[in-house]
Amino acid sequence: MSEDSVLTYEKKGPIAFFTFNRPEQMNAMNQEVYDLLEAAVKDYSADDSLLCGVISGAGGNFSAGGDLKEKVKRLHQSYGIFPTYRAMENCPKPFIAAVDGYCMASGFNCAVMFCDFRICTERAKFGVPVVKRGLTARYPNTYTYQMALGNVMYMVLTGKQLDAEQALRMGLVSEVVPHEKLMERATELAAMVCEGAPKHVQAYKQYFKRFVESPGSFGQSLIDMSFPNLRTSRDRTVGIDA
Repeated sequence: MSEDSVLTYEKKGPIAFFTFNRPEQMNAMNQEVYDLLEAAVKDYSADDSLLCGVISGAGGNFSAGGDLKEKVKRLHQSYGIFPTYRAMENCPKPFIAAVDGYCMASGFNCAVMFCDFRICTERAKFGVPVVKRGLTARYPNTYTYQMALGNVMYMVLTGKQLDAEQALRMGLVSEVVPHEKLMERATELAAMVCEGAPKHVQAYKQYFKRFVESPGSFGQSLIDMSFPNLRTSRDRTVGIDA
């Protein structure tokens, strides 16, 4: 994809970089953005040389959400997880969201629901203004995977934007960094992920995502599903077949 594309996709060693590139529109997502992101995620999933993905936005914002000036068929005329985010949900490899500025609505969903963890700058703003806009929240139950129920209610019912400090305190982000250090730190974290055994990284991602959906007594069943090649010798784990 060219630098003029509304979404750029670059491969640097084992790390894939996805960048929303509509800075004059605060990286609002139109149909072209969704289509390019879907294609890029599928390429990332299929490329065995890539081990971790970093998603960010150009021009000082992550994304203001779906572009309300354009009729985005997949966003406004579909139910459940539409194809772009379905591709992210089905991807076995991890995504890190590097958030600067506004991370709202569909941008919030991309970073919070479909990336595996997030870092942000001190000027980041998070929000899901569904109440203010009179829209239907598409993934409200999954917000509780990241935050306590009371914090979800606080954010969604008031339509309040969370600043970086609040997002860190509520568990939405793992680190807050100076904005000029955002991509440097995101790349460092991605490199740390890449140091892990790929099949282990992917298996643990699968396990923990499933566990929050089916906790408790399903734990052993989820282990069996997420680690199909796990071998044990008496009481100690031997490992996963390479």
